[in-house]
Amino acid sequence: MLMRISVAAVASAGLVVAQASSDDSAHYTLASFAFIRTGERTPILRNDTQVLTALGAQQMYTLGENFRTRYITGDSPNKLGVQHVAGMSVDVIDNDQIRVQTLEKPYLVSSAQAFMQGLYPPNSNSNGTGQVTSRLADGTQVDYPLNGYQYASIQAAGLEDPDSRFISGSQNCPLAQVAALNFFETKKFKEMEAANADLFKKLNLDWLEGTLPEAYFNARSALEISDYISYQYSHNSSVYKALSANDSDYTGTYDRLGHLADEVAWHLYGNASDLPTDANHQAIGGKTLASSVLDSFNLQIANKTKPSNESSPSQRLTFYFGEEDAMTGLISLLNLDTKSPNFKSIPSYASALIFELFSTIKEPSPSPDNLWVRFSFHNATDAKQLVAYPLFNHEPSNTDMSWTEFERQFTAIAVSGIAEWCRTCNSGSLFCWGAEAKKSLDDLPSSSPSSIRELKARLSPVVGGIIGAVVTLVVAAVVFALVMVFGGVRVHRPQRNVDNNDGTGKGRGLGGFKGVAKLASDADLRLTSEGAAGAVVDAKKGHERIGSWELKQKDFGKESEEVSRKSSFERIDGVVAGGRVEPAQRF
Repeated sequence: MLMRISVAAVASAGLVVAQASSDDSAHYTLASFAFIRTGERTPILRNDTQVLTALGAQQMYTLGENFRTRYITGDSPNKLGVQHVAGMSVDVIDNDQIRVQTLEKPYLVSSAQAFMQGLYPPNSNSNGTGQVTSRLADGTQVDYPLNGYQYASIQAAGLEDPDSRFISGSQNCPLAQVAALNFFETKKFKEMEAANADLFKKLNLDWLEGTLPEAYFNARSALEISDYISYQYSHNSSVYKALSANDSDYTGTYDRLGHLADEVAWHLYGNASDLPTDANHQAIGGKTLASSVLDSFNLQIANKTKPSNESSPSQRLTFYFGEEDAMTGLISLLNLDTKSPNFKSIPSYASALIFELFSTIKEPSPSPDNLWVRFSFHNATDAKQLVAYPLFNHEPSNTDMSWTEFERQFTAIAVSGIAEWCRTCNSGSLFCWGAEAKKSLDDLPSSSPSSIRELKARLSPVVGGIIGAVVTLVVAAVVFALVMVFGGVRVHRPQRNVDNNDGTGKGRGLGGFKGVAKLASDADLRLTSEGAAGAVVDAKKGHERIGSWELKQKDFGKESEEVSRKSSFERIDGVVAGGRVEPAQRF
């Protein structure tokens, strides 16, 4: 996809500001954190579930193999190089050593699965390295299906799961969405829109297979249109021939569309260079990602300093799978665009941001003073090698940052914890309720009893969420009780249908809230002789319920400039993390 290839230049022309992250005998890797973009998927404009393509699965599998060579076993200097992490299980996956996190999107989960197949390929008992659990009491060996397929533990978070903010912090974040939408009202975008008006007139509507009305063919939809055209360029021979020809009306159209999409994405998800860090809400995905990197390494360091009997399971390799929004946000916060303008491009499928925590001293528990962090960018599986880059405007030779400085710098840009994210975003997500309940405890004055202060100190986010839920239920119960007392609401048990002694049957129950009588307002009901409402309703003719798409059709018959702009945040949510977006929800 040409729109993604612009980043590839970083790995070649950008060598003046970067160093090849090759084998280093004085580099003892303790842990690694990688945020990986999905493999190739179907377009987000299609009104079906996006899936990982066969090409995308191969991309992720190959990437997993390359990570296996670097961190687990192998000696090939190609691709990612070799920097093995001591203590990693070689043949059989140990899910306590690896954390895999993504969103509850089929193509993202499939990306993680394909990657893990390459990281830990099938392992048959016949080679003598099978799992202990494969051996039965009678000595029989039982293989896992598919010749020893290994099952990785993959955590997939839904939109109402607080862990979803790790992968895409801009989802369910109103302030981030407002900041992104504001870009479309800027002078810069107006100029960009005018300069590219002719571009969208050149595009063949049939290439998008009817998924987008012509009225939405403009710069506001550049991301989605480019996403679809890129897919067609790879899978549709007619589109490929038209766009790759050097002597047609479409010459240069594909590159131009890709560059426009790059620029739009940069302003929607990043562009932190000219803005204060705390005001750059559109980069919230990068801020939550920075917090994840920091927390992961802090856990590793804490485990290294604890006695072995007190250490928790050490997840030395952490892999997050997501989309370009979080990657672009973090790239902008790290000021990588100041090293090369190519970092303003949308990262390729199967590309990765990689952070390594390492020591220059070979010992089990090095002091934090002897710890360093190196950042590298891997531009998809076609890249020749892993390339390290300096962070935060450091000199080109300073690709390794001391842990103390890294911690200080990342703390400054990170949005850590559920409560901080909820406050920063002004989010109404369900999990924010529990976070606010915990915040109320944190705000108690210091004169509170010591037992309360001890409780606050030990209160985890999960417990805080439970407390918040309980508090909500209690408040609801109190309000309901007050309504019953002062509002006249009563709950009655219906009387049984027992006839009177005279056989008149007047002792029957209420027969509903209105009793057995038919009121004047009940013109659409016919009562039976027993006083029960029959299932007969007079249908009102000439009124049918139609969806938002049908309602929108009234506008499409007019000129394109008459189409009103929607203020719904769903327009941004559809772009973030590749979610499905209806045609009527375009920019």
